[in-house]
Amino acid sequence: MRDPKIAKRADEYLALANVTKAPVPVLDVAKKAGVTVKFGPLPDELSGFLLHEAGQVFLGVNSLHPLRRQTFTIAHELGHHALHPRTNFVDHKILFFRDSRSSQAVDAQEMQANEFAADLLMPRRFLAKLLKGETVDLEDDEKIESLAKSLGVSTQALTFRLINLNLARRG
Repeated sequence: MRDPKIAKRADEYLALANVTKAPVPVLDVAKKAGVTVKFGPLPDELSGFLLHEAGQVFLGVNSLHPLRRQTFTIAHELGHHALHPRTNFVDHKILFFRDSRSSQAVDAQEMQANEFAADLLMPRRFLAKLLKGETVDLEDDEKIESLAKSLGVSTQALTFRLINLNLARRG
């Protein structure tokens, strides 16, 4: 079940950066949200992290991952920033890692951050404009790749989004 509050938060972040069309410039969104993004090599199983320290927010991204995955990682970590602010830890450090576990839908906060990322990168209104009222045949690899490229996301992320929004069909 999709949470309308998550979509609303993603819309607020899009409005903050004055984003009205795809692809979403996630680095601009992060900057407007007060998040500093840094890229660097990380272990392959680690896509990124969000760190709150001394009143600042840092988002780290694995520079060794494909660009579309980096984009989703930034959006995912922004989801943690928007939905899971943490300021009351003893050491004043909060670390959320986007790793293999986050894609397995076993942790509520990870699932929420994934939903936020999908809402941020592929808002329903952007998809509606691109699809012009049509649904997408999930077996049409060329169409899926074209749409994914237009949105700056992976075909896997787009496929999940289309299914979740009931904008996909088989055959």
